[in-house]
Amino acid sequence: MARSTTAQHATQREIPRAESLRTPPLGAHPGAVTAYMEGALKGLGEGTPEFSSFATGWSGFLLERHSVHKNLEEIGWSWHSTHVGLCTTGSSVIRVSGGAGNAHCIVRPGSVFIFPRGCDHTNILISGGVHRFVVTEFDHPGLERLFPGSAKPSDGALAPQLNIDDQNIVAIMGNMLAEAEAGCPSGPIYGESLSLALASYVAARYSTKVYKTEIVNHGFSRAQIQTVVDYIQAHLRDDLSLVELAGAINLSPRHFSRLFRKTFGTTPYRYVLDERVNEVKSLLATKRLSILEIVDVLGFADQSHLTNVFRKATGVTPRRYQRDC
Repeated sequence: MARSTTAQHATQREIPRAESLRTPPLGAHPGAVTAYMEGALKGLGEGTPEFSSFATGWSGFLLERHSVHKNLEEIGWSWHSTHVGLCTTGSSVIRVSGGAGNAHCIVRPGSVFIFPRGCDHTNILISGGVHRFVVTEFDHPGLERLFPGSAKPSDGALAPQLNIDDQNIVAIMGNMLAEAEAGCPSGPIYGESLSLALASYVAARYSTKVYKTEIVNHGFSRAQIQTVVDYIQAHLRDDLSLVELAGAINLSPRHFSRLFRKTFGTTPYRYVLDERVNEVKSLLATKRLSILEIVDVLGFADQSHLTNVFRKATGVTPRRYQRDC
C-alpha cells in the first residue's frame, strides 16, 4: 500500500464543506485540539493527550502529541478548523473514507495528514499496530493573532492530504514540538514564527486555488528600520513577540516577516537571537556579572539554555569566552 499523494477526489471538485462549520463556533476551542464527531465536539485520539502545548508558554497554534495503542473506528468526523497531523513513531494501518477522500495506507514516521476546515463526514479506521502522532490545529485565536484582518490560510480551498511525504512540514512540526516540550525557552517570537511558517506553507502548497506568488520588491523604510531596531534593543531582555514587534510599525506578522527578511537578510527570530548573543558577549567581557546573573538579566530560560545558544553561535561556552576576554 503506497503513500497517497492527495485525497483521491480532492483536486477534481471543491472540498466538501458543512455550512454550519464555515464560521468557527463559539467554544469550539476549549484549550484542546478538537473536531466534531456526529455533531459533538470531541478531542482526538484515545483520550487525554500525552502532551499539550496549552499547559506551557507556547505562543503558536495548539499542539498535541497522542499515541494510538488499539484499534479505533471513528465515524463522522467534521473539522471546524484545519488540522495537520504527523506520525512520529510506530506504524499502523489506516482507512479513510468520506468527505476527506478515500485511502487505505500504512502510516510510518513522516506520514502527514491534512484535514481542512469545513471538511466533513469522514470516517477513520485505525488497526494493525501502534503509532504516535503530533497534531496542530490552526485554531481561530491563533489565526486572528497571526493573520489579523486578512484572509486566513484555512479560508482558501485547501485540499485534504492523506498520508503524504512532505519534509517541510516534518521539519517545521518537529521544531514546534521540540520547542513546546522544552518549555518554550526561545520565547514567543519563535513559536509564532514557526506557526506562521507552517500555515503559510500549507496554504501555498495545498490550496486548490492558484495564488500569485507575492514578490517582495522592497524592505522597510529608514524610519521603519530605526523603529524596529530601537524596539528590539529596548526589549532585548523581554520575551519578544513577533506580533508585538510587527505592531510596532503597524504591520501584520506575515507582511512584517517578509519585509524583515528582505531588509536584514534573516528572520526576526534569528536577528533577535544574534542581538542577545552580542549583548551576552559584552556583559561577559566586562566580567562584572556572573553567568547566572546574565541569564536573569537577558531573560534566558536557564543557564543551560544560555550555554547552548551561546555555544551554537560562537563555538565556545560562555565561561570559556569570559575567561579568554
